[in-house]
Amino acid sequence: MSKSRQPIIRTFSVRYSAGSVISWHAHDWHQLVYASEGAITVEVKSATWLVPIRRAVWIPAKQLHQVRMHGPVYLQSIYLRRAPPTFARSECQVVNVNSLLHELLADVCRLGVLRGDSPENRCLIRFLRYQLGKMSPVGLAILLPRDPRARELAQRIIDEPGSERSLETLSRECSSSLRTMQRTFQSELGIPLGRWRNQVRMVEAVRQLSGGLSVTETALALGFESLSAFIQSFRQYFGETPGKYLQRPI
Repeated sequence: MSKSRQPIIRTFSVRYSAGSVISWHAHDWHQLVYASEGAITVEVKSATWLVPIRRAVWIPAKQLHQVRMHGPVYLQSIYLRRAPPTFARSECQVVNVNSLLHELLADVCRLGVLRGDSPENRCLIRFLRYQLGKMSPVGLAILLPRDPRARELAQRIIDEPGSERSLETLSRECSSSLRTMQRTFQSELGIPLGRWRNQVRMVEAVRQLSGGLSVTETALALGFESLSAFIQSFRQYFGETPGKYLQRPI
């Protein structure tokens, strides 16, 4: 096949049922994975990203990762041979997807493959790369500890962020003591265990709010004693109230 006939961008789109998992794998090409409907979790060995609506995850080539579906999901992915300059660093990032890029990704996925021998394809490739280069990163990464028992505790918290069980109870369920878990999270991640749990809840709050839950419903779902306590915690983490955060232009 001539060089001009080789794919420059490939795509993949499919609907998944709630609870579906794309198990651990890696790609030779760079990937942008986007749930245009529903929400997903993207995991690598050292971190997890809880991805709300109108956000996507940039995954560099060769990066081992896993994707989990929360509720019914329509997943759209594009694969690029060459990364835009914005993503020159070899690490995953959560990025905003504005309305224009949302529609552009749908159109590119409909076409399936973009090649260099088509004038229309070349124009679309340039425009897509330009739009990808404008995407802004979002700090929604949850770092994970290496210690097996601490990793088990972390996964329990991520799976049930609104659980009312105490950290002491959760630690015992992971065959450890609360004091040991606190030392492990502090030494490995540089953050107290209680603050790490709250970080998980705040990232999950963005996912739930973006999915249509009210501020009150989200506060209750995440185990906060009151609406004011939730709003105060959200403001401390994101620097603004839930309402203002969701009103940001993307």
